[in-house]
Amino acid sequence: MNDYNPAITGILRTFARTTPDKTALIIGEEEVSYARLYRLITGAARFLQGRGIKEGSHVLSEACPCLPFIVYEYAVLGLGAVHIPTENRAPGGRLGEIARAVDADLVISHEKPTAETEWLSLAELPLEEEEDPDWIPAPVSDACSEIIFTTGTTGRSKGVMLSPRCLEVYLAALNPSFGIRPESVFLVTTPLNHVGGMHRIHQCFSVGCTAVLMEGIRNLKGFFDAIYRHGVTHTYLPPASVKMLITLAKKEVAALDSRLEFIYTASAPFPTKDMETFISLLPHVRLHQGYGSSETGSISNCRYNAPGKTISSLGKPYDCVEVVLEDEEGNLITEAGRPGFIRSRSGMNMLGYYKEPELTAQTLKDGFIYSKDLLYFDEEGELHFAGRGDDVINIRGFKVAPPEVEEAALQFPKLEECVCVPFEDKALGRVMKMVVVMKEGEVFDREEITAFLAENLEDYKLPRILEQLDAIPRTFNGKIDRRKLMEEG
Repeated sequence: MNDYNPAITGILRTFARTTPDKTALIIGEEEVSYARLYRLITGAARFLQGRGIKEGSHVLSEACPCLPFIVYEYAVLGLGAVHIPTENRAPGGRLGEIARAVDADLVISHEKPTAETEWLSLAELPLEEEEDPDWIPAPVSDACSEIIFTTGTTGRSKGVMLSPRCLEVYLAALNPSFGIRPESVFLVTTPLNHVGGMHRIHQCFSVGCTAVLMEGIRNLKGFFDAIYRHGVTHTYLPPASVKMLITLAKKEVAALDSRLEFIYTASAPFPTKDMETFISLLPHVRLHQGYGSSETGSISNCRYNAPGKTISSLGKPYDCVEVVLEDEEGNLITEAGRPGFIRSRSGMNMLGYYKEPELTAQTLKDGFIYSKDLLYFDEEGELHFAGRGDDVINIRGFKVAPPEVEEAALQFPKLEECVCVPFEDKALGRVMKMVVVMKEGEVFDREEITAFLAENLEDYKLPRILEQLDAIPRTFNGKIDRRKLMEEG
């Protein structure tokens, strides 16, 4: 059969026929070829059909970086059903809560979330190969195929609905800048229930290269071993992962300069100091940072270590993305350097929030996603991040963007990390609180830090409360948990 299906499972089918022995997936000691992977996916699809799963069914699964999860994810997508990944080993009643929220027809997880749920044990999923898979997966469409739940660091988590068409546009926009090709080997360490991890797998399978899966980089030895052992050329590292590497393993990172081709960073603001350190360690690796969200897909990315490049640049929007900036009153901003709320329109945009019509109407208007992120264009038409509108702190009528204060504080040589959040003081009213993590061996001195900041910031931008923490709280996928910091007061 020579028919070509551009849906991601259809592309997998093509590679299973054209490059059957090519390694598609490496997980631990197991290597899976494209032919075997597609036979497993076809077998899983037949099994799910026997359980009543069909086009439009909702299948919730724990995103474990293991072969059964990958196989059943693509089987669900190939059937035209809706795949809803959740964090691996979801805490407490989180899994049952999401299963009820999305009307799950089937849950695949380590443990059964609720008594009434149709459930399959992730550890006991059948992995049976179809010897002659002639199944043609569902085609690209505009129907919902995935519901991705946002992290919810500053508000409640929301279910973002995406379609196969969103993914098709996403891959066409990003793949050229990533430079991935069939010979590439992409190490994926980030959670597979969020687009940062999930889309990396999709990218690998869309070009017929090899994906290597491991859960996080806390096992630094395992991370470096995987790169050397499998000849990794590409990887994705959120800012928190970069921070860990440059803090704990500078020598090992520098040794990768002759091995890696490309490292992508996104999902959160990237501190300038960390970027500069990363560039010094890996001068010959293409280091890119991107900007986007679950709702918008990717809007832009930029090689920040290119000669003459301003490292804060996020690059120009992709040709397929329309971007405008507006002030608080909805007036268009055209001046270079002036921050505004970003509005973007492209084929990557979400369909909406699941069962959230009012929130969808507030966020998605005339085809544009209305974000609370503040960005600005430079003279070259490249985007720069200026903060989040809902993180901006109003102090005595002055609006202060925490990233500006944090960037200034991180120039203080004794600080490892810092985060600014609003704080309601009984005597002073609303003020800014900064929590800091000191470098190993350094002593926290409130007056010393304040004096340093006073030399670099206007008075109204100075934090009125300084506290020391052993570590900055983060969500399971590495983002700073500002909500927790605010709740703890």
